[in-house]
Amino acid sequence: MKTGTIKGGIALGIERVGTAIEDLPVPSKLIIPLKQHQGAACKAKVKKGQEVKIGDVLGEGGEDTAPIHAPVSGKVVEIVKRFPDLKGGYIPAVGIESDGKEEWAVEAVDKDPLSFSKDQILQAIQNNGIVDYGIDAVPLAAKFNFAQMKGVTTLIVNGVDVEPGVGVCLRLLAEKRQEIAGGIKIIKKILGVNTVYLVVENISLQAQGTIEGAIRGVAEVAVVPPKYPIGLAKFLVKAVTGKEVPSPNGVPEDVGVCVVGLETVVNVWECLRTNRPPVDKIVTVFGAVNTPKNLRVRIGTPLKDVLSHCGVSGEIGKVVVGGPMMGLAQYTLDIPVTKEIDAIFVQRESDLAVISDQKCINCGWCVKVCPMRLLPHIIASYCEVGMFNEAEAYNLSYCVECGCCAYVCPAKIPLVHWIKFGKSQIKREEQ
Repeated sequence: MKTGTIKGGIALGIERVGTAIEDLPVPSKLIIPLKQHQGAACKAKVKKGQEVKIGDVLGEGGEDTAPIHAPVSGKVVEIVKRFPDLKGGYIPAVGIESDGKEEWAVEAVDKDPLSFSKDQILQAIQNNGIVDYGIDAVPLAAKFNFAQMKGVTTLIVNGVDVEPGVGVCLRLLAEKRQEIAGGIKIIKKILGVNTVYLVVENISLQAQGTIEGAIRGVAEVAVVPPKYPIGLAKFLVKAVTGKEVPSPNGVPEDVGVCVVGLETVVNVWECLRTNRPPVDKIVTVFGAVNTPKNLRVRIGTPLKDVLSHCGVSGEIGKVVVGGPMMGLAQYTLDIPVTKEIDAIFVQRESDLAVISDQKCINCGWCVKVCPMRLLPHIIASYCEVGMFNEAEAYNLSYCVECGCCAYVCPAKIPLVHWIKFGKSQIKREEQ
């Protein structure tokens, strides 16, 4: 096995939710956003009152967008032009009332995906709306086309959940071994690469043993420590290959590496094998809930339905999608689960951190843990007083907003918030 690590970061010691993946009951009404990845929103292809089946196209995709499919059978009850987005904006969405029949628009088939040509595979990925999941999800077909254009030579399959506590990859390693192996074979065929690493944490000892046998001859297992934020793509590339992804705007493909998430790999195999688009998302629900769980949730399910299933312990103070370090706090529980959400983290009022007015004491802790080797205290101080050009001189734009600096700050200064503010102001000035 190959091993590697990164400089900086934190060993948070938060145990991942390891429960088996459980199916969440489908709610009576779902809201399906027509934008579930970076880029433009899809154009609605259905009308109010129209009957749909699972897999029918709700939003038409383009070259750099992925189509959106109906996750349930039933009736379209509304077309919303401005629905709250998990990132704080508004997006178009389609509301569907389920008829409970669970009828598919396409009949399931059992094909051998490896018998397809490369062009057929890419077309199937595009038609079925597969994205590389996460808050910054991207259409997978476009990602692979870009990787081919860049001439990548190495594929990294990310089997590390970026956020502490999240257990999606942990469970997929245990429950979807053959699908992982099959998905890797398909992607190798698309990219034409021979060097492939499946990256796992060294805390997943049992999962490592079982997955290594399943992917023998397909990929090499690379083991990294449970050190946040090693699961981010640019840090995985550094830890596994030793290559440095150029900052601030570089991507792994710039150094000949394509990084793909583990759930994406599983969906590639299952989609091509059955000829059905993915309509579920694996989500870890944890924090102030009665029963932390890994759930298979139908896309479009409101957050309130998910939390109701797990039970909330105490008065809710904050609901965060994506995890406690880099996640996004939500102002409404009407936000639905999308392809971008892999976790829901709940905090009680008593759990919320208190931000003080204390000034920086220059202890250097934030510098020690910064994986980008920046000076967060200086950058944030400049942003706080509106000196954004000075902050940029200290590489403000290089920050990946992982939150390690704010986590260790003894003065509880909201360093990441000031840095985000500085970035937004510079962007506004550029526009």
